[in-house]
Amino acid sequence: IEAHNMQTKMLTAEANGQHSQLTLLTVHSQDHLMTAITFIDLAQELIKVYHKLANSDSK
Repeated sequence: IEAHNMQTKMLTAEANGQHSQLTLLTVHSQDHLMTAITFIDLAQELIKVYHKLANSDSK
């Protein structure tokens, strides 16, 4: 959550004309953040599917 909040602050600052220096480390960390967010979203969707499957088997 903290990383996502920092990303949002950086994007907002950029949109307001406050450009920051981008380094390879910044780009790499952005990649890791987006991968983690995607993985969490996917895991939550899979949990929903498994719950639906478990409930449909019990009927």
